[in-house]
Amino acid sequence: MIPPEWATRTGKWLTLDEFGQQFSKEWSRIGRRFLKLECWQAYQELDTNRSQEAYRQGDVGQAMELLREEAETDRPLYDDIRSRGIEYSRIRLVQEPLSAYLRYELLAYQIRANLGEVIEVVRYDTARSLPNEDFFDFLLFDRHAALIHDYGAVGSQAGGWLTHAPQVLASLESRVAEVRQAAVPLEQYLAAQ
Repeated sequence: MIPPEWATRTGKWLTLDEFGQQFSKEWSRIGRRFLKLECWQAYQELDTNRSQEAYRQGDVGQAMELLREEAETDRPLYDDIRSRGIEYSRIRLVQEPLSAYLRYELLAYQIRANLGEVIEVVRYDTARSLPNEDFFDFLLFDRHAALIHDYGAVGSQAGGWLTHAPQVLASLESRVAEVRQAAVPLEQYLAAQ
C-alpha cells in the first residue's frame, strides 16, 4: 500500500539511499523528539538478513544472537539519544493473531528496549487491515520534518517521501497521539502474550 496522497503530495520522493541520507540530515536537526510509527504486519527484509533467516529456520537462539549484533551497530544512535535527552519512541500497531514476522520482530524489540529504546505496542482491533489511509509507516522529527516510507505493495522499502509541510506534520502528529492513547509498554504487551 502506497501512503495516502494527502501525506505525500507536498513531499519529495526519495530513493532508498536518499531516504537514508535524509534521515541523517534530519536527525542532526532534532531538538527534542523522534517518533516512529510502524504498521505493516510483515516486511520483506533484505535477502542478506541473517537473523530473520535463522528465525525462519527455527533457530531462535541464533536469531537472538544475530539480532544482538545488529542492534549493537545502532549503539552510537542510542548513546546520542541519551546524551541529547531526545524522546525516541517507536509506536507499533499490531493485529492479532501475530504474523510470523511480528513474532520475529518482537525479539528484536526486546533487545532494542534493553539498549534504551522506548517501544509502545497498540493492538489494532478493527476489520481494516494495516497499513491504511489513516495509519502507515513514518518517522517524525520534532515538528520540522517527516519521512514517510514507501514499501510498495509487498513490504520491501523502495524509498519514501520527505515532507516539511506544517499541515501534514500536524496530521501525522495527531495520528500518533491518537494511537498512543491505547498503547502499552512493550514489556506489558509481552507479559500478556
